[in-house]
Amino acid sequence: MRLALADDLAAAAARFGEVRARLEDRYRVELTDHPTAGPSLRHYLLLTECPELVAGLGVSDVELFWSRYYWLARFAREWQAVAGEDAGLEQMVFQLLEHMDGALDPLPEVDAAVERDAVLPPPG
Repeated sequence: MRLALADDLAAAAARFGEVRARLEDRYRVELTDHPTAGPSLRHYLLLTECPELVAGLGVSDVELFWSRYYWLARFAREWQAVAGEDAGLEQMVFQLLEHMDGALDPLPEVDAAVERDAVLPPPG
């Protein structure tokens, strides 16, 4: 299974400013400016809310779902590493899984990718 990663989303991310205002009613878009967690949230929002910017990625619907999950779970991991526990954010990640129509077989692989790729502050 292929996930849409940062290199795949670079062109869309460069155009995020074009869609930012329309997302402010439903999301805390200002968090996309955070130096470590921001890019993960931005990628999740692009994949979830901006099909016109991510068209042509060459991912299937299942890969799109798991890419969305990857970026949201990664954002949750990164954000909570700097801001502390956030039950609402954890619930949002879980609720995304509830909307999966297919098998959850890729979950361990995607969760491992989140842990591997998350940008975390140095310990201490």
